[in-house]
Amino acid sequence: MNIGCNDARPQQCMYMPVEDLAAAHWRRFVYLKLARRWHALWCRWSPSGELRSVFDAERAFEPTGKGCSMQVVYHYRDERGTVAEGPQSGPWHLTEEACSTPHGMLHPASPEMTTLLLPGGPSAWCMRRSPAGTPCAAELFLHHGDHLRMSAGVVHSADGTLQQLALVREDARGPWPSAAAADGWSESCEAAAVCGAELERALERAAAPTRAPGSGFAVSASLEQRSLAGAAWHSTRVGSAAAADAVLLCAGGTVAVVAPARRVANQPFSSAAAWWPPQHSTADSGEGEAGGGRRLYTVEAHWDAEGGLAEVRWLVFEA
Repeated sequence: MNIGCNDARPQQCMYMPVEDLAAAHWRRFVYLKLARRWHALWCRWSPSGELRSVFDAERAFEPTGKGCSMQVVYHYRDERGTVAEGPQSGPWHLTEEACSTPHGMLHPASPEMTTLLLPGGPSAWCMRRSPAGTPCAAELFLHHGDHLRMSAGVVHSADGTLQQLALVREDARGPWPSAAAADGWSESCEAAAVCGAELERALERAAAPTRAPGSGFAVSASLEQRSLAGAAWHSTRVGSAAAADAVLLCAGGTVAVVAPARRVANQPFSSAAAWWPPQHSTADSGEGEAGGGRRLYTVEAHWDAEGGLAEVRWLVFEA
C-alpha cells in the first residue's frame, strides 16, 4: 500500500447521510489495514526560528481488526531518557465506536481536537473550536512514498499570538536517522524565519514544481469531501504567504510551515505546511526506483471567523 500516492480517486459523498459520511471518513484511516512504526526526529521552534526542544520518538500503529492500536515512545536526550507509558504515550485503542464522529476522528488523548482524513494518508489533527480568547493547535500530516512522513505543528496562545512551530520528520525504515541521506530526511535542527519572497527563491533553487497545476482533495468539518484540480501554487496558503504571516523554513530547506503571526479576533485564519522532497529521493516509486519528477505537497487547515474548524485541504504539484 503506497500511503504517499496522489492517485486516490475522489469519493463523492456530498449527499450521503451523516452516518454514511462518518463511516466513509473512518475508512480513510490508513492504519486500519497498515502497520507502521515511524522513527521520528521532533523539533520545536519559536516563530523566529529559535530551537526550543529536540528529541527522538517512535509512533507505532498496529491494525487490530476492530480498529488500530497506537503507541508513542519518546527518547529524550536528557535525564528523562526513554518514556513509553503515560497519558502522552498510550497505548490507545482506536475503534470506530469510540473515535468516529460526524465531525471527524477523535483521539483519546485530546477529545477537544478532531482529525480530518483525506484519501491516501494526508490529514490534520486540529482544535475543533477555537473562538477568540482561547488557544488553538494543529498538527498537519503529509506522506511521501511508503517510507517517509512528516507533520507540522502550529500553536497559538489564548491571546492570539503565535507561540510555537514544530516539525516531526519520520522514516518507517529506522532507526533514526533516515536510512540513507539521499533517500531520507536531513538531520538539521536549524530553522530560518523567512518572508514570502525568500520562500519563493528557496522553492526556485530546489526546482520545486510551482508552475505545475495542483490536484488533491478537501474535506469539510462536516466530512463532505470534494476533489481539487488545476490549482495554482499561489492560490495555496503557503504559496500566498503575506507580511502578517510567520514563515519557517526547516528540514534542510525542504519544508515550510506558515501561520498567522497573530490571530485577529472575528476573522477567519489558517495554517499550512509544504514539503518538497529531494528530486533524487527513491521514495517516489513503489518499486524503489530512483529519479522521477519533482513533487511539492501542501496541506492546510482553515477556521472560520468564529473559530470553528471549517476545512482541510491537500494538494500535490508534480513536474
